[in-house]
Amino acid sequence: MSDLAKVNSLISWLREKGGHFHESAEIKIDSETGVSPFSTASIGPDEGLVSCPFELAITADLASQAICEVKGIKSEDLVWPVGTSKEGEIWNERMRISAYLGLHWIYKEKDEQLPSALAHSPYIEALPSTSNLTTPLYFSSAELDLLKGSTMYQAVNARKQEWKAESDAIRSVLKEDGLTWDRYLASATYLSSRSFPSKLLRRPEEGSVTHEAKKDEESQPVLLPGLDLFNHSRGQPILWLSSNKTHRTGKDTSSISLVSTEITEKGVQLYNNYGPKSNEELLLGYGFVIPNNPDDVVMLKLGTSGLPLPIIEKLKNKKFDANKLFELRRNGEIDKSLSEIMRIMLNEHDCNDHDEIDEDDEHALHQHEEDELQLEMDVLGMLGGMLDDKLEKLQTTHKVEEKEGEVRSEIRKMCDIYKQGQIDILNAAMDKISERIERIEGLLDEGMGGCPCGC
Repeated sequence: MSDLAKVNSLISWLREKGGHFHESAEIKIDSETGVSPFSTASIGPDEGLVSCPFELAITADLASQAICEVKGIKSEDLVWPVGTSKEGEIWNERMRISAYLGLHWIYKEKDEQLPSALAHSPYIEALPSTSNLTTPLYFSSAELDLLKGSTMYQAVNARKQEWKAESDAIRSVLKEDGLTWDRYLASATYLSSRSFPSKLLRRPEEGSVTHEAKKDEESQPVLLPGLDLFNHSRGQPILWLSSNKTHRTGKDTSSISLVSTEITEKGVQLYNNYGPKSNEELLLGYGFVIPNNPDDVVMLKLGTSGLPLPIIEKLKNKKFDANKLFELRRNGEIDKSLSEIMRIMLNEHDCNDHDEIDEDDEHALHQHEEDELQLEMDVLGMLGGMLDDKLEKLQTTHKVEEKEGEVRSEIRKMCDIYKQGQIDILNAAMDKISERIERIEGLLDEGMGGCPCGC
C-alpha cells in the first residue's frame, strides 16, 4: 500500500471513530513537505479542518494500560530495572508511548491477530517511513559532523545516549527482543515531532461546548491521529479547540480540533502552527528549520565548577541559578540575570554586600562608581570571550567539506541555515558588547569628570 493510500485509510478510520477531516481537504504528496493536506476549495474562517475524539488520543495512561494488558503485567512493573542508573523509577511518557507503538509493529511482524488493546494500527501504518525522518539522530556520521562546534552537536549525542538507555530498559522489562533500538528511535522521534500537549484534552466546562487551551497549563506529550498531518507554518492563524460533539450515531463525544481562523484559498497547503520555536528545537525535535527564524536563540551556559564557596553562597542567597541555560536572541541583548551572575563570580574579593558608603564622602562615591565600571568591563570582557569562542568554533567547522555522497543536500542546507542563525545571533551580541565597552572606556578615560574632591 502506498503512503498516500495509508494516510487516506487513516482518515477513513478517523471518520468512522467520530473524527472529522474537512470535505474540502485532500492529501497530496508535496516535493518538500511530503504527505500533506491541501484545500480543494475555499475554506471559510472558523471551520474545523480536522478533529480527533479524545478516545483516539495516545496518552501515556492509555499506553500503560495496553502494555499491561498485552503483556500480562501490572502498572507497577513499568519501572527501570535493577542495575540501571534509574533503578525503580517509573517510565516516562516517551517510554510508555514508544513501547505501545512498538508492540503494534511486533504483532504485525509475527502476523498474529492484534490484541484489542492495541487499537491504533491504522494510525501507526500511516506514520512516515524512517527513511523520511530528518532529525539529527538519523544523520550519517558525515552529516552529524556538520553540526560540530554547535550546542546541537552535544545535544544530539546526549539525546542518543538517553534514548538508548530507555530502549534497553523497556526491552529488559517487557522481554521483547522485537523492541529494538531502531524501533525505539523511530517511535521516540514520532513522539518528538508529532506530539501535542495533553492540556488540549481538557473537556469544556459545564455549560460550555468549547474549551480553548491555555499555553501556561502543565502538560504531557500525546499523539492525536489526524491532527499531526498538518505541517508547521510560523504565525499561521489556527486555533486548537476542545469541544463536545454529537456523532452521526447519536453518541456524544469530546474532540480536539484544528480550526481555521481566516479564509483559505483553493489549492494551497493547509498548515498548523506549532508555536514560536528556535531552529535548534525544530531541528532536534522535528527535523526541519526556518530560514532567518525570528524565534531563533543561542543557548549559553556558564562553567561554574570550582567556584569558591562564598561565591556559591552569594549566588544562592540572591536566588541565582548559575547552571541554568540562558537564551541569546537575534536582538543581541544579554540576559540581565546572566550579567549579574557573572558580576558576582568575578567580584570574588567582595562576597559580602558592600558596606554602606557615606553619601557625603564624594571621594568614596567616585571610587565606587569607577570600581563598578571596571567590574562591568570585566564582565563584558569575559562574556565577549565566551561568545567569541563559540563563534570561532561555528565559523571554523561551518566551511568543512565532506566527501561526495556522504551528505544529503537537504541535510547540508538545514545545517547551514541552523549554524548561520547561530552565527548571526552571536555577531549581534558581540556588536552590543563592543558598543557598551566603548562607552565605558570613554568614561574611564575621561576620569568620569574627575573626582569631586579634587584628588
